[in-house]
Amino acid sequence: MADSASSPAVGCNLDILRKRLPAGAVSTDRESLELHGRDIAGDAGKLLAVVRPSSTEALVATVRFAAEHGLAVVPRGGGMSYSGGYVCPGEPAVCIDLGAMDRVLEVNTEDMHVTVEAGCTWRKLHEALEGEGVRTPFWGTLSGLVASVGGGLSQNSLFWGSGRHGSAADWVVGFEIVLADGEVLRTGVGAHAGSEPFFRHYGPDLTGLFTCDSGALGIKAAVTCKLIPVAEGRAYASYAFADHGGLIRAMSEVSRQRLAEACFAFDPTLQRQRMKRDSLLADVKALGNVMTKQGGVLRGLREGVRTAVAGRGFLEEHRFSVHYVIEEATLEAAESSARRIAAISAGAGGEEVENSVPKIARANPFGPLNSLVGPGGERWLPVHGLVPHSKASAAFEAIDALFDRNKAVLEAHHIVHGTLLTFADTNCFVIEPVFYWPDELNALHRHTVEDGMLARFPVYPANPGARAEVMRLRNDIVSLFGTFGAAHLQIGRLYPFLAGLEAPPRRLLEAIKKHLDPDGRINPGALGL
Repeated sequence: MADSASSPAVGCNLDILRKRLPAGAVSTDRESLELHGRDIAGDAGKLLAVVRPSSTEALVATVRFAAEHGLAVVPRGGGMSYSGGYVCPGEPAVCIDLGAMDRVLEVNTEDMHVTVEAGCTWRKLHEALEGEGVRTPFWGTLSGLVASVGGGLSQNSLFWGSGRHGSAADWVVGFEIVLADGEVLRTGVGAHAGSEPFFRHYGPDLTGLFTCDSGALGIKAAVTCKLIPVAEGRAYASYAFADHGGLIRAMSEVSRQRLAEACFAFDPTLQRQRMKRDSLLADVKALGNVMTKQGGVLRGLREGVRTAVAGRGFLEEHRFSVHYVIEEATLEAAESSARRIAAISAGAGGEEVENSVPKIARANPFGPLNSLVGPGGERWLPVHGLVPHSKASAAFEAIDALFDRNKAVLEAHHIVHGTLLTFADTNCFVIEPVFYWPDELNALHRHTVEDGMLARFPVYPANPGARAEVMRLRNDIVSLFGTFGAAHLQIGRLYPFLAGLEAPPRRLLEAIKKHLDPDGRINPGALGL
């Protein structure tokens, strides 16, 4: 048993919990505590135990046990937070790992909603809906192999489907929430006697309270989301730009016109990092999915061959690139949207390039999470901001200037930085600077990245000097985003949400927290609460 769980009183308490739950649901070994107490950034919290409930009843029993013994509880989904979302400072807490609550409970294609347990991964949900002719409007993150639906809604998420449909939180119909005292709260129409969870709004919207809350208001047990028909027509487009100005203008216009289901762009540095990681061999391995998902044997074969021949060599290292996935009801409609994107891009100075990058990404949406480290096994850490289109170029330039001012520090510590760009729906532009630097990996990296990939990398020693500079620069970027009125996903304990909130909504949120969690035991410190 780990040191933090070694006192007789604590051991006795945990024995009581073990008797209430199925065998093996409570872990106190050092390896489990180390893995579940750290996030991608390396932030760490002390854990008393890791509890893995496999049902709402087991989750309720765990939360009630914690209430009886005055213990803090921290909900954890797939563990993909880099903002301290489940890293609880202070006294040891109980980590509730929701990974065993991963069932798809109902797929209702008549009333167009799906209900899953909160620990269900985005990939498992996607696979459950394949063949049904339906999908959720937002249908997953790039980390969806392990990232959970409940975690994605606690943090809020973007990527697959975001270009047209916005964030994960926009499409929730209702929740089943376990509160601090173990009571189960349902939201949406499903909270009314005799009603199915088919609609979100019936009176004040309680569902929204539990989106983007970093798990601070309650622990998600189940989630119901809307369904929409799968688009049968699909097209892809990629463009290169000489500078960020034309790129951002084009992306913003594509966003405003809702022409793409998904979009991602790289600055030249990030593009170089991706090209180091990805190879033609990896592309060829992905061709099976590319070919089967193009619709029609001949078309699939043609697209697969084009992808293999193109590889990634067409991406010149000194240019920006942007990649679009376009999905419409018919192939003709998708190709029409692609032509509109082509005209917008040309007008902003873009040059069309081979579209193999979005093609492969869409065909393999939930790949292994080897990008949790750099192409040479370096540590990786992102930070991001969401701004209106009108401020995107200025925010990008301000961040670029910050990096220029710190050039000597970056070079001295071998810190590489790049930027990922995307958008959400018609009204949100996303800027995500990322860092790579040589440093030791933590338990989460070693658990998540494939063993074969880790074996290819050098083992870096601890590099506290470089790490400290990365964290300083990350905080500087967060402050800089604040001057542009940026919003953030996965607020956790990094982004200054509560501190920047006006007094009336802050008082209301604090009162809600006090009512739901009077002793402050549910993920204390998340959101700044």
